[in-house]
Amino acid sequence: MKALVIGGSGSIGAAITQRLIDDGYEVIVHYHRANLNDLTALYKNQPVQFVQADLSEAVDLEEKFGFINNLDALIYSSGASLYGLLQDMDEAQIEACYQINVKQLINLTQFFIDQLRQSDNGRLVVISSIWGETGASLETIYSTMKSAQLGFVKSLSQELALTEVTVNAITPGFVNGRMSAEFDEAALRNMVEELPQQRLIEPEEVAHVCSFLCHPLAKSITGTVQKVNGAWYV
Repeated sequence: MKALVIGGSGSIGAAITQRLIDDGYEVIVHYHRANLNDLTALYKNQPVQFVQADLSEAVDLEEKFGFINNLDALIYSSGASLYGLLQDMDEAQIEACYQINVKQLINLTQFFIDQLRQSDNGRLVVISSIWGETGASLETIYSTMKSAQLGFVKSLSQELALTEVTVNAITPGFVNGRMSAEFDEAALRNMVEELPQQRLIEPEEVAHVCSFLCHPLAKSITGTVQKVNGAWYV
């Protein structure tokens, strides 16, 4: 089995990559700014390949991803938060957020959909966000893009219902990783105290749900939004 993890060098993406390796997958890890030497050392002697691309702008998919054949699972974990008042967002910020969260998800799915259809266990899993369900003040553009991902998942799952491909989304809450590290200690402590479980979600918990969705016995689970948020939003 072969999987491509878009955003595979991020906190959640790296946890998903390792879990898929443990599940017996060969994994292609997409990254943008990560150090290739560090990635190579991290996955030494494991069935991993790497591909670099900046998905916040237009990309020649054939040039970057054309070497991939017989793909079974496409995991889209790429994304970047965008904080600020709507009136303060400039066109370049909005376009970059659209490209990385929506346009490239559509483009890459189009690019690989025939390979996924040929698999006996075709899987598309989109790592979205709780804000795609609820919306968030000061994250209007980001929330909009994450909502679009959920509409894409629900629609495409119906389009592919008569194939072997399942299409699902995962909407994590507050995850321990790169985004949580942007807050100072006091602010982070205050936010965690407001969470029902009063703890951050570990990336490995999201990876576990992704592994479940990729399992052959999950073939009837499609078009779903899997909440991993510790009862922050039900």
